[in-house]
Amino acid sequence: MSEDLRHLTRRELQVAVFIASGLSDREVGERLSITRRTAEWHVEQILAKLDLKSRSQIATRVTRAEAFGSPLLPVGRSRRDVQPRLTAVIGFNAAVTRELLATTRSLDDAPFETDAARRDRLTALAEAGYNPVIATGVTYAVALGQIAKDYPNTQFAIVDDSSLSANNENVTGLVFADHEGSYLVGAIAAQASRTGIIGFIGGVDIPQIRRFQAGYAAGAKAVRPNIKLHATFLTEPPDFGGFCDRVKGKASAACIYELGADVVFHAAGGSGAGVFRAAAEAGALAIGVDSDQYMTASADVRPSILTSMVKRVDDAVKDFLRACTEKAAHAPVMTYDLANGGVGYSKSNPLVQPYVAKTDDLQRQIISGKIRVPEKP
Repeated sequence: MSEDLRHLTRRELQVAVFIASGLSDREVGERLSITRRTAEWHVEQILAKLDLKSRSQIATRVTRAEAFGSPLLPVGRSRRDVQPRLTAVIGFNAAVTRELLATTRSLDDAPFETDAARRDRLTALAEAGYNPVIATGVTYAVALGQIAKDYPNTQFAIVDDSSLSANNENVTGLVFADHEGSYLVGAIAAQASRTGIIGFIGGVDIPQIRRFQAGYAAGAKAVRPNIKLHATFLTEPPDFGGFCDRVKGKASAACIYELGADVVFHAAGGSGAGVFRAAAEAGALAIGVDSDQYMTASADVRPSILTSMVKRVDDAVKDFLRACTEKAAHAPVMTYDLANGGVGYSKSNPLVQPYVAKTDDLQRQIISGKIRVPEKP
């Protein structure tokens, strides 16, 4: 640990590490069971003791200290698991950070932060020597586009964005055929619906989430041409809070259920927990996203999660890390679809079994090229 950090108390170290992970004062307080004002006071003490002027400088100081050999606090893994190449992953996809023991820094997504704050986080990691640095969310596209050229020797990857790699040789886009996986769960929704009305909730109204909507609608209509679909988005850019607002997710889902829908698919990140709660209270069904959410949801809402549109972000990140380790030729974009197993749907809930045969047949037709799934509504 650098000498100046030794001047901090253990509580101040805890606060500093949480700041480096992108948490606000309110979130720090919640994690440590202290008030927001107490958290703010600790931040003031840290700034004074380290002679720093901003939270981003605290983040940089902490990240550098950890990068060069000593975790400041126990992080749940042995240092012997850490490979010489230090990796950092930013994002809300827990499956990635659970699988990658080589990751020495896993930062939670912070949807309410500004692009300037995201830029500071990326800069702090690059300055500290983390290489590669992976952002598992499109919310980091603007910030990464601003700093990638400043760190030409750092390899970056970003999930769900392919726009940066053309002009940055050190950026790889990890992209998924979200519309293909969404087509399959749309087919399941149409088969399962008793009312002939289904719903879709997008976290933020951006092209990437519109792809989910397009595939979902197409899959549902392929099975049931007269199906009715209610769709809504929780927020619009630059507000990315729609990816982490359970209350708004629940309220929006409840409205769709009240309109007669009995199956709702969400592509809304953390807001999906609210959708599941609304489904359980309405005695209806919901469809998860990214990972098999039936396996991770609380027991009281699990029966309501019919299936999930699965994206193998963990495999994509591991493929990228392997390419970096083997010093393979730079791939501007790495694409994951139904054909290579990058997307799909989950079968954990027994309720989905009656719909598997039809859905798997549609999957084969997509892979063979017989069905072309639209990417726009």
